[in-house]
Amino acid sequence: MKNLQIIYPTDFSELSIDTLNALIPFLKQGNNRLVLLHAAQRKRNSLAADKVATQEAFDQFIAACPDLKDLQYQCRWDFAISKELILQESDKVECDLVIMATKGAKGLDRLWGSKTEAVVRDAIVPIIVLPKGAALTEVNRIVLAVDYEELSCDHRLSPLLQLADHMKTEIDVLTVNRKEEQLSRKEKMHRKQLKYRLQDFPHRFSYHFENEVGEGLIKYAKAHRASLIAIMPRDYHFLESLFHESLSRKMILDSPVPLLILK
Repeated sequence: MKNLQIIYPTDFSELSIDTLNALIPFLKQGNNRLVLLHAAQRKRNSLAADKVATQEAFDQFIAACPDLKDLQYQCRWDFAISKELILQESDKVECDLVIMATKGAKGLDRLWGSKTEAVVRDAIVPIIVLPKGAALTEVNRIVLAVDYEELSCDHRLSPLLQLADHMKTEIDVLTVNRKEEQLSRKEKMHRKQLKYRLQDFPHRFSYHFENEVGEGLIKYAKAHRASLIAIMPRDYHFLESLFHESLSRKMILDSPVPLLILK
């Protein structure tokens, strides 16, 4: 992924610092521009004091990530609700991608149920969700989860194909719990369209069967040592149906495999 403007929301936590430090080598490869974004909260009676405290916290965050000096980056913050600020900034025409860190299963109620879930649902740009301890330093294989019922092979695939081209990675197009004979002719047509769209990239079409869709994606990704799982939902209702099958816990919160939501 090259020459992109990427938003990285931060709460200045240790997780946010560690994730960014692990992410910097990936960001450096493509001459990308990074926007560090923080939603500040009013804590004091004095607005001026809150501004000073927020700026000091931002300075400490930057100091904890010394390799930022090798990137083009800028800091933005405002007194705002986190979700609203992230969406406001990511809606701008110059924004290409949002990268968010998650805390894992312990953050289910507080994190997935609020900021991450809301941003994934409402954002109009692709989002990479990085589980704790994950990195994108080497992306050797990407799993693209599809159902073929409706398929867009145009702009939503662009971030995935840019990444595949830049990292010289393979793409596994994966269908979970659907056999060949269960696909309609319309779905087979969509599969052929996707095949033509991927013709310049090493790829293969695969199937996997599991009780739960989310668990199936995770098991396949782990078994084939995939570095990233990509989902191209038609809309949030599709994504929500997957999460209802424990995908939120299995994939977003428990899985060590990063997730790319294509929009």
